[in-house]
Amino acid sequence: MSSINQYNYERARDQKLADSICVSATVKVIKFDKTKMTVNVQPLSKHLENGSFKSQPPILCVPVAVTRIGGYIVRPWIEEGDVGVVVYLDHDSDATVSGGKEAEPQTTRSHSTSDAVFVGGMVSGSYTVQGLPDEALVLAKEDGSAYVSIEKDKIKIKDEGTTAEFTPDKIKMNTGEVLINASGNITMTGAAINLN
Repeated sequence: MSSINQYNYERARDQKLADSICVSATVKVIKFDKTKMTVNVQPLSKHLENGSFKSQPPILCVPVAVTRIGGYIVRPWIEEGDVGVVVYLDHDSDATVSGGKEAEPQTTRSHSTSDAVFVGGMVSGSYTVQGLPDEALVLAKEDGSAYVSIEKDKIKIKDEGTTAEFTPDKIKMNTGEVLINASGNITMTGAAINLN
């Protein structure tokens, strides 16, 4: 066998091997289970099959990667149509995901769609992030109409026409009708405060 033929053979073999390994995929959510924190997703990239591109089958009951530690959870709200990414774990993850502890794989499968994990949404399509503070960690509605931001020197809360800012020495609240500035030692008590 000539060195060129050997090279072509090895290149084709390596490409076939690479094509058979699942690493990650861009997907669209088709169902969200808020109790189990799983999603059913549709891979968005078509795959080549017998010379033509075909849609891939949906991946069902994919665990959602969330931050859950120390008795707290940061739970995202996922909607049908959201676009995100799944990663395929190296080995069969059934025992470790269901048991939450070290376990032997139940099968010999590797990089399988059966071991996908949804790692979150991504900005896709024509959507652009607007109306949110720069240089801040922000939890917000995507249109910017309401958010909580942690900035370098303050925490800010905005909801429709109301804003509140908290700094180490001052609280400022503006509802559009009422402006409250408070600093120093202030104590307020009672069931309700009426500001007329």
